[in-house]
Amino acid sequence: LDCTHNTKHDFPKHIRLFNNNLPNKSLITISFKYKVLKQKRTPAENYLVVESVGKKKYNRIHTKVFGEELGSSGVVKETFFVSFKDDEKIFIDLTARGGTAILIDDLKVEADKLSVKSDWLLDKSSFIGMRHTFGYPYFLTLNKHIFSIDKKDFFPFVDKYGQFKHSDWIFKTKSDADFAKHIELEQRFYKENPPIKNRDKFGGLVGKYNFGKSKHFRVKKVEGKWFFITPEGNLFWSIGIDGVATGSATPITDREFYFDDVSDKRFQYHSKWGKFDYEKPHDAFDFGTKNLERKFGKWNAQIMAKHTHARSQHWGFNTQGAWSAQSSMIHSNVPFTVYISASSGMKLDSKGKLYGYWSKPVDYFDPNFEKEAHKRLSWIKKLVSEYMIGVFVDNELPWQTEALRLPKCIITTPATQPAKIKMAEIFKAKYTDIQKLNKAWNAKYTSWQHFIEERDFVPSTKQSDADLIEFEKAFYARYFQVCRDAVKKQLGEEVLYLGCRFAWVNEILPVVASSYCDVVSYNFYRSSVATVELPKGSQDKPIIIGEYHFGSADRGIVGCGLVPQKNRFDVAKAYTSYTISAIENPAIVGAHWFQYNDQLITGRSDGENYAIGFVDICDTPDYLKVKAMRKIAENVYKVRLSNKRTSKKIKEKTITY
Repeated sequence: LDCTHNTKHDFPKHIRLFNNNLPNKSLITISFKYKVLKQKRTPAENYLVVESVGKKKYNRIHTKVFGEELGSSGVVKETFFVSFKDDEKIFIDLTARGGTAILIDDLKVEADKLSVKSDWLLDKSSFIGMRHTFGYPYFLTLNKHIFSIDKKDFFPFVDKYGQFKHSDWIFKTKSDADFAKHIELEQRFYKENPPIKNRDKFGGLVGKYNFGKSKHFRVKKVEGKWFFITPEGNLFWSIGIDGVATGSATPITDREFYFDDVSDKRFQYHSKWGKFDYEKPHDAFDFGTKNLERKFGKWNAQIMAKHTHARSQHWGFNTQGAWSAQSSMIHSNVPFTVYISASSGMKLDSKGKLYGYWSKPVDYFDPNFEKEAHKRLSWIKKLVSEYMIGVFVDNELPWQTEALRLPKCIITTPATQPAKIKMAEIFKAKYTDIQKLNKAWNAKYTSWQHFIEERDFVPSTKQSDADLIEFEKAFYARYFQVCRDAVKKQLGEEVLYLGCRFAWVNEILPVVASSYCDVVSYNFYRSSVATVELPKGSQDKPIIIGEYHFGSADRGIVGCGLVPQKNRFDVAKAYTSYTISAIENPAIVGAHWFQYNDQLITGRSDGENYAIGFVDICDTPDYLKVKAMRKIAENVYKVRLSNKRTSKKIKEKTITY
């Protein structure tokens, strides 16, 4: 798979292995050996992708990331379930992005035609609003017994605690009495794992290094490695979990028959937001908070804060990441990062193709964007304290993954588009005479007003590309400068601006971001971040991982997250390996796991239903992950300050249970 010459626009390249040449309702196992021969990006973007495409709908069935580092080799073996209708095609692709060359060998494909009584369980359309349903391969192979259950006996399939009724697993809550047992078990864990020694009240290292007291967290490079510095002046590496102390809800509208009991009105609420697998406004039920009341008798901010602080001390995490409960941030005395969205304003009304997952691209030259950014940042003034590490502004914005796409699309926007007007101002200042621009761009504009009004011409000369790249940089600079200024003005000059949590980037974005962010943030779902660094031309700034996770299907939830594993043991091993790769990377100052709670089997408001939590829906810890985190927390500064890469001894200790 050779993409080494596919670098001008950096489009993905693929090898299509199959096009519907597969038996329907089958478990497909594909395996191959690989070796990474060349690589441009670090880490690389190489995937095994399985997808179904119909006349009206596209569905990503399975994704496997592999070959992330130059010279790496190994074996990929993945199993997935395929079920398709007459108007659908199944595609299996090996996909890579520009600058990568991978050798593939010993490709094998096996199909296991399923013989099941309950075919309806394998039909995604049988279930409303669930990202993954019962044909998900990891779940299917563990729970084949469910296909012997008659449909009339299958529903409701969610018990009063929000758990799947038709399978069992360790620490499953089966009665209210189990909550007391789980509290007792966790207290026993606390006694066996007291608070870690040589830490200040923030979790920073007390010892060799101290850089004086300050009002807020700051960043500093020490012996060639980036660190946060606590307000007490000590080194701090951020071991975080997103969504700490929040509830866990699932839509119930049009599917009340899924559940044993969602009658308690105190835990119902109406949501206007829905997307993807559950696209409409709906009523939802918060099983997570209901179970906390069952567990503790009552649930309030004071109990939440005490609970969060105790777990941070004994588990070892030192940061409440994005989307954590504000009451926990205020009361728990555990450092935290705040997330807030500022990305509002006029959309880019382009005739060109602009990609967006969560939302459409925003015009950051719209004056209302700046006003709204300052307004929204002012909302979180009450959270500013010595425990605030910094602020993430926005998450996984629809940045374009190749340079030039954005400015070439802006050229096709209407004359009322603020970015188009700004573009005309910039090029008028450079060329003065429209005829000079025409010559450079091979264009036929009659005036600068014509430039603004024209929507059908897109230049393609060498000089036009260079000009448009400069405008693209200005567009990004506008976004990051507005966000940075809003953080500093509304919250305080010393409060750290942690960037926008990149999910999709091109080679220009991080370079511009590094000029404005105190820390540049990425959400990286893969097996390692050992080779992550800012691209050439960037300012020397630290990086923080805003999201990563691994999941499995052996706790009664269908989905295994964005980087699936076969079981909880493999999840703990993958967590350990990834986190140590981040600790050993000199540029990275922290990594935050997404998320604290498991999602419900029936999914959140966009259908996402992943078993990715440090606790389940009943607030019971997954002790495999907790023990892995504790061992990492005990050794984080030893590993960080070591000159050796890959601390094998720590890894072995961490993954032995």
